[in-house]
Amino acid sequence: MKKALLAGALMLAAASASAEVCTLFAKDGSCTFATDTSGGTTIFSNPTNLSNIGSGVITPFLGTQQNGTESGVTTDIPNVNLLPLTDKRDNANTFTNTFTRSDLGVVTLGGTDYYQFFLDTNEPSSVGDKLISIDTIRIWDAQSAALQLLTNQNVTSLADVDGLFSSLIYAMGPTNQIVMDGTLFSGSGLGYDLSMLIPVAEFAGVALDSRLIFGTSFGAAGGSASTADGFEEWAYRSATPNAVPEPGSLALAGIGLLALRFAIRRGQKKAGTLPA
Repeated sequence: MKKALLAGALMLAAASASAEVCTLFAKDGSCTFATDTSGGTTIFSNPTNLSNIGSGVITPFLGTQQNGTESGVTTDIPNVNLLPLTDKRDNANTFTNTFTRSDLGVVTLGGTDYYQFFLDTNEPSSVGDKLISIDTIRIWDAQSAALQLLTNQNVTSLADVDGLFSSLIYAMGPTNQIVMDGTLFSGSGLGYDLSMLIPVAEFAGVALDSRLIFGTSFGAAGGSASTADGFEEWAYRSATPNAVPEPGSLALAGIGLLALRFAIRRGQKKAGTLPA
């Protein structure tokens, strides 16, 4: 019942609260949101150690692309012409698909188990375009196999997905927003730009074989934080990776978590005005 009511609570909150903004304009930043559905236990960061994650450890599952704003949702539809919203890559390349809870690898930091997701942004290097806002992140329990085949015929907005699935597992936005410099880790071999650690406890009651739907949107902050250039791609840390993280990568993640906890204790969440 709690999870089923989260979507409605978020809509009410959006009407009465201003956005809480996390700005990640320098490497090794981190933040949490007291008003996301995890109550501030989900950790967002852009640690330099992401460059140490090898191919096969992370598994791409959703890419989106459009100038200005973009949004996307995972689907198992194999036809690129039927992809919903601004989904970019079709299942012929196995880069747009739902996944199960059992597919997700667990990272344990500070005695807490997390599922780890990664975002790779692709923004121009020019000062006026290098920022990007992450405005929405949603994860639903699909429950019904038929509903995994989302298309541009039944989904024209993320609100449509909210209407299709009553079992919302996690949500960030619309009262939370991340704005980051999409060029900090640009270049070949430099890995992903954002790490999102969601406590495994948020998935309580979700079967290990349940298909999960992931939705996201970018660029609503406008100005230099609107979307441009190439596609943004989400991935997750796999439970059965084909490669092993290079030595020290998880240790560095732990250092980042300790730094985050220190910042939280001092109440140093970042908020500010975006460049025009």
